Amino acid sequence: MSEAQSDKKIGQKARGARAGRPRLGKESGREAILTTAQQCFAKRGYDGVNIRDLAQRAGVNIALANYHFGSKAALWQACLHQLQSKADEPVAEIKSLADAAAPYPQRLVSAYATFICFNAELPDYGLFILQEMLQSGERQELVKTALIDPFGEALIPLLAEGVERGLVQTEDVSLMFFTHSIAISHVVAAQGLVASFFTEDHRRTASLRELLNMMIRSATGIPPKEVERAVASTRLHR
Repeated sequence: MSEAQSDKKIGQKARGARAGRPRLGKESGREAILTTAQQCFAKRGYDGVNIRDLAQRAGVNIALANYHFGSKAALWQACLHQLQSKADEPVAEIKSLADAAAPYPQRLVSAYATFICFNAELPDYGLFILQEMLQSGERQELVKTALIDPFGEALIPLLAEGVERGLVQTEDVSLMFFTHSIAISHVVAAQGLVASFFTEDHRRTASLRELLNMMIRSATGIPPKEVERAVASTRLHR
């Protein structure tokens, strides 16, 4: 083979590699795109995100983003599924409290503490929900099913038990859960004026404890001293 033919063949291979599947860092690139997309969708909403900008922020070629996800809608779905999987463990923890031997006030406090701490450690979760709660359509329903309902299925039975015991004061436990979940997600997402309460180390634990205290007191007729004891004995990190 002549030198010219060899150069031509090498050039063809190089062009083929560029035109085909991305060859290097596919998995690490996928994770970088997914992490960046999750943050951007949470903070900007679906309409505020574009694939080219995401690829640039993630430090990867746009071809890699298209290869892994194909479209913005598919990338959004992947972020939704990732957030859903991260909630599996805290949801299971809350469900286990229904049959636990601890007194009811302690179980309820532990359930709310798990939910609050999860949101505080993963603010994208609540922000992702809030972005779609402002809209109507298919994405809103998908978010409700994937991110809101699992916690509802875990917490609502505990609230219903409290109603039966005369300790939870509501006529609609589903509405109570929904309003509490949105409030918690919004507050601990640490945006705007409330950010310093949950992002500064010296205030974070005290702020989470006070938020937990306020939520339980607002929802129940459990004596304040009993609430304080339950809150004080509950760990506020996961």
